[in-house]
Parts: sequence; C-alpha cells; structure tokens
Amino acid sequence: MTPLFAHRAAPIGVDYDGRYLRAAQVARAGDGWRLKAATRVPRVTPGENLGPKDVANLRGTLTRLGFTGRRLVLAAPEEKLAVDTLELPPRGSSAPVDDIARTELARTHGYEPTDAEMIGWDLPRSSRTKDMTQVLAVALRHADADALLDTFDDAGLEVDVLDTAMGALVRACRGLLAEKGLTAILDCGWDWALLLVLREGTVIYRRLMPENSLRAAAQTIGKNFNLSAESVDCLLEEVGLAGSVRCERAASVPTDAVTTCLRRPLDACAEALQAAFSYAGQMYAGAVPESALLTGLGAAIPGVDRRLEARLNVETQVVIPSDIAPPDPAVTDAARDPALVATVGLAMAQQGSAHAEHESHSVVSA
Repeated sequence: MTPLFAHRAAPIGVDYDGRYLRAAQVARAGDGWRLKAATRVPRVTPGENLGPKDVANLRGTLTRLGFTGRRLVLAAPEEKLAVDTLELPPRGSSAPVDDIARTELARTHGYEPTDAEMIGWDLPRSSRTKDMTQVLAVALRHADADALLDTFDDAGLEVDVLDTAMGALVRACRGLLAEKGLTAILDCGWDWALLLVLREGTVIYRRLMPENSLRAAAQTIGKNFNLSAESVDCLLEEVGLAGSVRCERAASVPTDAVTTCLRRPLDACAEALQAAFSYAGQMYAGAVPESALLTGLGAAIPGVDRRLEARLNVETQVVIPSDIAPPDPAVTDAARDPALVATVGLAMAQQGSAHAEHESHSVVSA
C-alpha cells in the first residue's frame, strides 16, 4: 500500500450504514492526533444501497463544515467482506502459504481467487497450532469495490484506500488496548454488532452479528408500542437502560418493556463475547479478559456499558473520539459521539510516509 505524502491534505475518513453517513479528519499533533473535523449526517436514501444522492449530500456537507481536500479513506461494507480463520502449512515450510490462503478463502466463500483482493495476518502461535499457521484472512470482491468506488468518483471524491471497520477500530483504539491479556471491542452499529477480540494488539477473533443490530431493537420498540422513529430515538437516547423516562413523546411507554427490548440483543452480544473469551483462553494458555471497549451508535444508550460490565465481569469503557484525538473547539460535540470512533480510525490511516504506522489490519488499496 503506497504511503500518502505528508505535504498533502490529510485524507477524510468516511463510513456509512443504512441510516447515517459519517466523516472525520485528523491531523498529526506531536506523537498523537488532533480531531479537526467530524460529523454524522442522516442518509438521503435510508435503508437503500449508497447512491449518488447520498454522496452528493456528503460532499456538500464536507465543504460546509470545513473539511479539507477530496481524498478519502472509505470503509468497505462489512457484510460484503469474506472473512475466515484459516489453518495453513507452517511459514517455515516450502508451501506458498499466502497463495493457499487466497485460494482457500475464495473456495469457502464461492468466488474465484482472482475476483477479489485479500489481506491476512498470522495469529499468535498457540500450543494447539504449533504445526501450522493460523491466518485471519479478509477479502473484498472487485465487483463490490468497483461499484462503491465509482459512486464516489462520480461525485468528485477520490477514494485512496478501502479499509474496514475492523481495521479502523483497532487503529483508533490502539492506545486503549490491554498490554497483556484480552481486549474486546464491541461496535454496536445500526446495521450490525461487530465483535472483535484482540490479544497483544492483534485481532484473533471477529464476528459480525446483524441479528443484534440497533436497527432491529429500534424497529421492535416502534412496532410494539406504535411509536414514530423520532419517539424511538428519544427513548434510546434519553432512557435506554437507565430506567427513567424524560422523553415526553414516549412518556406512556413502560420503561421495563423498553429495557427488555434493549437487553435482549445486548445480552446476546455478551454471550457471544463470553464464548469468544472462552475460545481465546483455550487457544492461548493464560490469556484472560482484561477489558471491553464499546463503540458505535448503540454505545451512547444510557446504561449499556454498566449492563455489559455486569454480565462479563470485565471493566467496560465507552470510547468516544476525544479519547483518541483531542478536538478543535468546533468539533467538541462530535468528539463525544461513539458512533464516530471507527470513522476517526479511518482518518488516521497511512498519514504521511514519515508517520506511517505498522498496519497489521489494513485492507484493500483503492
């Protein structure tokens, strides 16, 4: 992946889901970062494939809010990625390990190896894999990448790199990871919940859970209590799992029924996390959970962190952009939005050859 030049404007990190488009731009500040611009804007065509109207609206928003340049680091849709943990011959053998990984991932997911770009990284060696190499492999089909790139290109926005939410989250949360033991990152998104488990800074487990999305919980609440989307938003933002209604538009809704709707997907995520920790403990003797980091739109719901911490018995932290990069005054509000954490991680990718960091989880060059 070709490093970006330091004298050019920093790239703008962009990601999206079925409801929002998000953008962030950072600049180097000594050994760290400064958040220069950030926003989350509603989709023009919510729930549909990303199209010209949404991208045109994004470009206008970037101009109005003082973003610099037109170069982007864009997150590929997580649901379009082919991801698997592969067991391969040892690196020290004469076998072409990377070629085998590319072929095996393609075979498993039903496409030709030449039809996609793939990256992967070796997982830490364990007593169970001493005679093999375990690789976590990620691929994106060219057809999916080209369709996305064309949409942005037609709007005059230049995508330098297609990254993933996984890579962006790891990059953004790098300074918050446990030095030893296991760290979980749970990104509670509108379209899915993304669960990562890291050991010593390396992702060893990844699971995408669309069934536990915030959208599914919001739709259940709206249907059960005949509420508008705006009233559901009010319940999620002001009530959540805290148990007290301050939202006038939804004051008649019983709080215990709302918390039940929210607890179900969160508890399912907690169970998945417990299973992932158990798996990691079996693979790596002595690896114990140290912390859980919460990001994404759902991380802003009151009480979510306390519920998860109680279920896991692991210190749990809601991560916001200001934990990663101190903000300029104009973006103080956006710096409190946990939905923008991955977006900031995208903006941090490969900024200048003098500052390019080791990218064990970077993905597809555009």
